[in-house]
Amino acid sequence: RELNAKANQLAHHLRSLGVKPEVLVGICVERSLEMVIGLLAILKAGGAYVPLDPNYPQERLAFILEDTQAPVLLTQASLLETIPQHKAQVICLDNDYEAIAQQSHENLCFELNTDNLAYTIYTSGSTGKPKGVQVPHSALSNFLYSMKQTPGLTSEDILLAVTTYSFDIAALELFLPIIVGARLIVASQEIVADGTQLSAKLTDSKATVMQATPATWKLLVAAGWDGNPQLKILCGGEALSSNLASQLLQRCDCLWNMYGPTETTIWSAASQIKTDSKVIPISHPIANTQLYILDQYSQLRSEERRVGKECRSRWS
Repeated sequence: RELNAKANQLAHHLRSLGVKPEVLVGICVERSLEMVIGLLAILKAGGAYVPLDPNYPQERLAFILEDTQAPVLLTQASLLETIPQHKAQVICLDNDYEAIAQQSHENLCFELNTDNLAYTIYTSGSTGKPKGVQVPHSALSNFLYSMKQTPGLTSEDILLAVTTYSFDIAALELFLPIIVGARLIVASQEIVADGTQLSAKLTDSKATVMQATPATWKLLVAAGWDGNPQLKILCGGEALSSNLASQLLQRCDCLWNMYGPTETTIWSAASQIKTDSKVIPISHPIANTQLYILDQYSQLRSEERRVGKECRSRWS
């Protein structure tokens, strides 16, 4: 209730500045409670958030600010001097606290449909110029609904969030616990970057779920992390090697290999890995979606035509 009230106050403030459906709002804040409040407030106001990790290179932040032309930017006073030049109206979540606190605690009412944008997030640019991927509410909602079922999250869970919010997979970590009534713990950047501190945080928080890239899991293993028999591991963002999978299987309750590009809204497939194997599968598509395998001519492969029929039958 307190989180909802804080997000509502900021959302009302954003609304007074003209934020509504299809309006982009930049958010550049440290990993904190304010980060969660800011993201929720932008969505509640009807806008679409553009995440700007303050630890990212200045050139990347400048490119995103210029490319999106977001009219409003949420940030913190300590970051004002580090943000590249821009034309957005700035709201400091700390300095502007008094004005925000005067706003209503009540939920907002507005005309928002499933095709309206929820966020715009930029690809890494590893295969060329970074691209802004625009994700509508329908895609994000379907994704979260599917993740709630498989790999699954309940109100009894404790999720330790470690992913930068400029990486799309963070949406699972930040929104799904709130949706199902689980506990969300946001690890600081300092803890996330240090294997020893992250290992201690995993233990002290009694986390039952953590999602991270193979690089982060390798960092933990290298730091001597012994594992947690109650932990559900979600691993994605890069290819999961059979060697790392074998190491993780010995340190958790269950291991899931997550696969999907930014353009298809975070994860497109989730596969539970139960035994050591040289091949780590990505398994079936998430709910209400289909996967297609094309040949070098962008035509359906012959075996895919058969599998596609079976998939459509199973999901219909």
